[in-house]
Amino acid sequence: MWADGGKALGHATQSAEDTVSVCLHTCSSSKGPIYLQLSGQMTSADIMEALCQAWPGAASRLYLTTRAGRLFAPSMCLNDIKTTPFTEIETRVSCLGGKGGFGNMLRAQGGRMSARGKHESQDSYRDLEGRRLGSINEAKLLAEYIAKAPERQAALDEAQKRKYAKLEKMLGRTPKSLADFQEAAEKLDDAGDSLEADSEPQGERPESSQAAIKRKERLDDHEYVEQSREIVDNVRNAVASAMKKRKGKKRALAPPAADQPEPVS
Repeated sequence: MWADGGKALGHATQSAEDTVSVCLHTCSSSKGPIYLQLSGQMTSADIMEALCQAWPGAASRLYLTTRAGRLFAPSMCLNDIKTTPFTEIETRVSCLGGKGGFGNMLRAQGGRMSARGKHESQDSYRDLEGRRLGSINEAKLLAEYIAKAPERQAALDEAQKRKYAKLEKMLGRTPKSLADFQEAAEKLDDAGDSLEADSEPQGERPESSQAAIKRKERLDDHEYVEQSREIVDNVRNAVASAMKKRKGKKRALAPPAADQPEPVS
C-alpha cells in the first residue's frame, strides 16, 4: 500500500519476503518523505510511471537517484539498491542551462588568486630543495652584475680617455706640471666648457694619421688610462680652486651696500 500522510495512493498485494521498504524523498519542500512498501522486482521506470500518475505534468523532467547520489537507472530494480531498514530514493529535477556551479566558482577563485599573486612577494617561499626564492633571485642578480663588470669598466676607461684627450687638445700639449693644470682650468672656465662634455665635437678637423696612430697606442695602454684619471682629478681640483679665487676677487671689488647711491624718486 502506498501512503502519504495517511492518504492512500494505490494498492499492491505482495508477499512479505518480496517487499522492500522504500523512503521516497521528493524535491518539493512542502512535502515530507513518502514511505512505501513495494515489490523488489519493481523497476525505476515503474516508479516513475506511478509518479506521473500521482503528479500529472510534473514528472516529465524528474529522475531518480539513491541517497548517495547514484543514478537509479530505469532498467534497475529495487533489489539492486536494497538497503536496511529503508531503501531511500530521491527525486531530482534536471535543469537546463543555469549560471553554472563548481566550475564557475573554481575559475573565479583562480582569477582572484592570480590577481592577488601579482602584488604579493614570494621571496619567503622555498623551492623543492629548501632554498628561499628571495635568495635565488639575489644570486641571479649578483651573477648578472659580476658578468657585466668588464663592460662597466670598459665604459669608465673610455670616458677617461675622452676627458684626457680633450685636456690635451685644450692645452695643445701633454700636461706635466701643476701650472699646466691651472692653465687648462682657466681655459675651460673662459670657454664655459667642462670635462664632462664630449671631447670630439661635430666640426672638429681630423688629425693626421701619425698623430692618430700614436694617440691610439697611448689610449690602449693601461698605465696611460690610470695616469689620465689622476690628471683629470687634478684638473677638477684646479678648476674648483680657480672658481673660488674668481669669486673672492669679485666680492673684493664689489662696493659695499652703504656706499651705493640711493635711487632718486
